Amino acid sequence: NKNSGFDKWIAQIRELIENKDKNALDFIDDFKSNLYTKEIFVFTPKGDLFTLPSNATALDFAFSIHSEVGASCIGAKLNSKLVPLSHILKSGDQVEILTSKQQIPKEGWLDFVITSKVKSKIKQTLKDEKKKLANDGKEILERKLTSLKVAFDEKNLKELMKLYQMTEHTEMYFQIS
Repeated sequence: NKNSGFDKWIAQIRELIENKDKNALDFIDDFKSNLYTKEIFVFTPKGDLFTLPSNATALDFAFSIHSEVGASCIGAKLNSKLVPLSHILKSGDQVEILTSKQQIPKEGWLDFVITSKVKSKIKQTLKDEKKKLANDGKEILERKLTSLKVAFDEKNLKELMKLYQMTEHTEMYFQIS
């Protein structure tokens, strides 16, 4: 039962806090060593507690806050120091997520996130982005063909593809030569 494990952890923390014989550094060392090995506990700068699987990265943490935070994540501050998104978190870390409205998920993120929920969110976002790019490209091509007074139909699209493939093969030929 997760709650009983969490209650036990809270009781251990309370015991550490109430032990007046220890100094602050001893308290922090004991605090970190008493955390679970299968799960880690990290904090936001405001002190909010998040539970993540061990080996979770800063990006896993960003997505655990909210999928929009994760999708727009550009970096993280770990205990006030900049770290890459792939940085593996440890229990007791304080993590601040840096975001940008221009950021979109990258395929390379799938190489270092460990949470399956995060992986599926990234994959879905990448799929949606590819679909959007394909639709944008189709719209641009259709407008260009219309301005050239060329019908946007299957016959003309096949001709364009043949031309494109010939051009691609010709470029490869000249690069090899």
